[in-house]
Amino acid sequence: MKKVMLRLLLIVTVLMLAAIVTCFYLGYFMQAYLLIFIILAVLFAMGQVASLNNNVWLHRNSYERRIQEETERYRDERER
Repeated sequence: MKKVMLRLLLIVTVLMLAAIVTCFYLGYFMQAYLLIFIILAVLFAMGQVASLNNNVWLHRNSYERRIQEETERYRDERER
């Protein structure tokens, strides 16, 4: 599945770049800039998703660490 998605991404990227070059060559500047804007919007969206995923991971990691520390502290207090 990963190989198929990678190939599809590569094909779409090559087609988008070819379309941008063709639009500039034929004088369709607005369409070329629209395609560039779409590429930038997708890249920014991917960055936001990665940032959100990182924030979720950090929150879960800190929560699990805090629970583990509280559990260890409780066990130490019970042993005394």
